[in-house]
Amino acid sequence: MKVPVEISKLKGPDGVEKYKAIISFQDAMADTSQSKKLIQIQDEYAKRISQLQSLWRTIEKNHKNKADSLYQWKLADMIKTLSSFVESEGYFLTNATEALSRDVGISKSQLNYLRKFRDRYPSIDQVSEKINWSKYRELMDFSDDEMRKQCEALIKEGKIKSDGEIRAFKRKMKKGRNL
Repeated sequence: MKVPVEISKLKGPDGVEKYKAIISFQDAMADTSQSKKLIQIQDEYAKRISQLQSLWRTIEKNHKNKADSLYQWKLADMIKTLSSFVESEGYFLTNATEALSRDVGISKSQLNYLRKFRDRYPSIDQVSEKINWSKYRELMDFSDDEMRKQCEALIKEGKIKSDGEIRAFKRKMKKGRNL
């Protein structure tokens, strides 16, 4: 069973902010040898947050980068890798969205889209340079995978060109299923 861990940002006596991996008292008492793993998680979290912040600044600096779905996939992959690392140590982040939003400066909504994006496109090779990030965000809102793939194909063929057309396609398809 994985142990829930929360990442907090605390100010030390020296005034320097540090990340702390915190588990419940009950979990700590059940296995007193966890401190080394928790320190490892804290250190890894700090290292990866620094990398995420750097990539996020690169994306935010340039309007073209914001629309680049490959940059967004790389960001999503870094987040997925961080979560996978924590899980490989026998823990899971209870406040991942809140901590990442706080520490990287990405909105919770954006983080949720990035997670969906990485789950639906496990390999960067599946991400098309023909489709910008705003269109992928629209595609993430499809609950039906087949409908999403059909819409994605139409975007690649140039038959759907705008976010509004994606939403219209979604409404049309839902309406057709409800008849």
